[in-house]
Amino acid sequence: MMSPLMWDVGRAMLRPFFQFVYRLKRTGADNIPATGPVLIVCNHLSMLDPPFVGGAARPRRVYFMSKAELFKVTPVGWVLAKVGAFPVERGGADRDAIRTAREILARGDAMVMFPEGTRSLSGNIRPFFPGAGLMALEPGVKVVPAALWGSQKRFGPVTVVFGEVITMDDIPEGARSERARLATDKIVHAIAALVEQAGGPPQVIPTGTPSLERY
Repeated sequence: MMSPLMWDVGRAMLRPFFQFVYRLKRTGADNIPATGPVLIVCNHLSMLDPPFVGGAARPRRVYFMSKAELFKVTPVGWVLAKVGAFPVERGGADRDAIRTAREILARGDAMVMFPEGTRSLSGNIRPFFPGAGLMALEPGVKVVPAALWGSQKRFGPVTVVFGEVITMDDIPEGARSERARLATDKIVHAIAALVEQAGGPPQVIPTGTPSLERY
């Protein structure tokens, strides 16, 4: 469970490092609702992306899904849990992680997801796993697309752009898997449009099966 004190202290300690070393810049932060359940969905380029996006989302505290392997190292897992991370077994439907994510959103907190599942080495968005689309359909959730660029470069600069809230009201009723796919497609297109605003190249909408293989 997140420790608000550790979260605030950690962000305060990292903020000068990110600002003066990585020259972190954020735009569109006012698109993040100040209260209520929020799902921030972002592209993924570097292991530092979670703290970059978390720092840029201030003043909101945010939770993250992190690969389960990190939690097997006891000190690392303890610290991650205190700053809002929770484990997910990548590559499949991790029911425990999905349950935790739903609980976070149900109590009105904010959460960040990187649905590519692993980092993109090319800089182009990879196919998304459907979990983000599934969470986007949870009752009352506001979906904020985000894109970052520069975190894959040594010492940046890093830019994080938050887009306008995506409405899912036009997703028709139907099978849960199909609705999640449609929601995921909307999120992919929104993030692709933001990557160029963050300083990245024009994006090609990804096709194919999501994979944890890096490319």
